[in-house]
Amino acid sequence: MNLASDISDNKLKLSEDAYNKLKEGILSGNIIRGKTYTQGEVAKTLDMAISPIKVAINKLESEGLIKVFPRSGIQIIDTDFALTRNTYQLRVILEREGLKSYIRSVTDAEIQSFKTRHIELQQAISSPSSKINGQTELAKLDSELHKKFILSLDNQIITKSYLANEDLIRLTRLDRLDLASEEMISSSIKEHLELINAIAARDQIKALECLDDHLAKSIKRAMGLWGF
Repeated sequence: MNLASDISDNKLKLSEDAYNKLKEGILSGNIIRGKTYTQGEVAKTLDMAISPIKVAINKLESEGLIKVFPRSGIQIIDTDFALTRNTYQLRVILEREGLKSYIRSVTDAEIQSFKTRHIELQQAISSPSSKINGQTELAKLDSELHKKFILSLDNQIITKSYLANEDLIRLTRLDRLDLASEEMISSSIKEHLELINAIAARDQIKALECLDDHLAKSIKRAMGLWGF
């Protein structure tokens, strides 16, 4: 009985490891978008057995990151304007609802912490001697702040949909090197601070306006339309 349980637990762990490694390979760009791979090629790339790779592929297909072609292999989805538009449209719908809940429950201390961290990041990227990766740090801060809105809803179905959508958004940003510019990062920080100040004032109408403005500008940045 224990042996069977150990085998089952090991299979589950291998499947989870394969899922995490394959997803990170896709989102980092190491496994190329639009390219077709055989399951064997994926297993070789990740240095894993075929069985857990199959489980990982099925899961990532359900999340929209992979297309499976019977007897041909798998293809990492390619990104286009339609995908970018669709992912941000879903983000707007979910985050607006989440923000209404968050603004009622967030503590003053948490709001102040987000405000301080944004100001510190702005100061860091503005410093000529700074070695901080502004894009990476902003991405972490952005994900943490926006995810708070969703988590405040305490709805596992919504959270799961949001996280899967967040992965698709990350995929659409892979080739956008201009997103690392100080101008882009500073603009996002400014938009966040305006939103945070509205949340601090418990002004739901203003906060929703700030969120709408921020996400509208975010999709322009993502689609390369910034400045138009």
